[in-house]
Amino acid sequence: MKELKYVEKIKSEDSLLSMPQSLSQILTMINNDEFSMEDLARVIMHDPGLTGKVLKMANSAFYRQQAQIATVNQALMMLGVMQVKCLALSTSVFHANLFEHEFDIDVKEMFGHFISVALGCRKLAEAAEFENAEEAFVSGLLHDIGLVFFMHHYPEDYARVLENYQSYPSLMEAEKDILGIDHAEIGQIMAEKWNFPSSLCRAIGQHHRVPDSVDTLEIVHFVQLSRLINKPIIDNRPRNIEHRLGSIDRMCHMMKIERKKVDDISFSLLTETLVAAKFMGIDIGEPAEVLTRANKELFNSYLTIENLFRERQDLTQRILVEERRAAMLETKNIAIATLSHYINNAAMAISGRGQLITMLIDNGTVIDKNKRLEPVVHVIEKSVNKILAVLHELRDLSNLDEMEKYTQSQAINIDDRVKERLRKMENGISDPTDDPAVIKK
Repeated sequence: MKELKYVEKIKSEDSLLSMPQSLSQILTMINNDEFSMEDLARVIMHDPGLTGKVLKMANSAFYRQQAQIATVNQALMMLGVMQVKCLALSTSVFHANLFEHEFDIDVKEMFGHFISVALGCRKLAEAAEFENAEEAFVSGLLHDIGLVFFMHHYPEDYARVLENYQSYPSLMEAEKDILGIDHAEIGQIMAEKWNFPSSLCRAIGQHHRVPDSVDTLEIVHFVQLSRLINKPIIDNRPRNIEHRLGSIDRMCHMMKIERKKVDDISFSLLTETLVAAKFMGIDIGEPAEVLTRANKELFNSYLTIENLFRERQDLTQRILVEERRAAMLETKNIAIATLSHYINNAAMAISGRGQLITMLIDNGTVIDKNKRLEPVVHVIEKSVNKILAVLHELRDLSNLDEMEKYTQSQAINIDDRVKERLRKMENGISDPTDDPAVIKK
């Protein structure tokens, strides 16, 4: 199976993203229940770059501490184990040299997306008064770790996905078909390899799903919603915008978070992403560059929504026209049925009188010395038959598509149909579609 080579690589290799030795030691230590903060601090201090990140994050505006954090030990107590694990991983994940293959993706924009989703997760968790907002932040930061895995270890394979995904309903379906597994599944396998908590593994593995219901809030729900309120970094086709908006509404309803609150969070993410990237030492581009990208995306979204609105208006107008036409056709059919009823009754009355005259002539009650009444009665019967044949054709007009039309127009070939029906009636040939009340000669 196609996906086996990717899964086997994760299971067999310890350095999946070319992590330096100090980071591997940190991850191993954190996953050991008996580790101490002092031991962890000593390992971190062997890596000056990571030491700076830890101290910078602990002193950032995110934690609003009362006093300056001066030591790694103090920083560890402030940040917590999960945040340190996150910083250790982000040192490798947010590294441009992981992407030696040239993709049609702005790596800085991708890093900004990871941070923005993480911030969205934490803010949504705080809005819902979730007890572990920091773990939600970590889940958001690493939700696309599977994407990084593919682009770093199998760039040629993933290039085929990027070249062909637009012919699929979604990026995930393209990955499944071309690679045999999608980036969310690969990300969950990696998270399990790193012994992440099951809730975090599930958040990474299910971040593209929109649940049918939410009974108890979990981290995965914040990642799912935060992903929706952030612009996709790859599959941003206009046709998906309406679906995303509907999914956001459903998630807000299920998670019992006001849509206005979610919108406020969404609007704040750009500024806070710039601040967070600076504190974390992650290059997402200069502020002017980031704002230019955001303005461009905003304009594209405006054009897309305007086009969708125009298409919706056109569709609504067409539906109204069709509904009017359908209503008018139904009204016409009812009128024809009513008129046909009266004409049929009148024709039957005339036919009955003609038969009565014939009967009176035959029994001698009426003397027709010059044989003038017989042709009159014959004309009456032929006329009645023609009326009844036309009524049957009116009844059958509801099925226009099956009727024969003249070659050079859409006119129905009703003359031949009436003549054929009359021929059958005059020769006494039974027509199963005829009304039993029709009198045949």
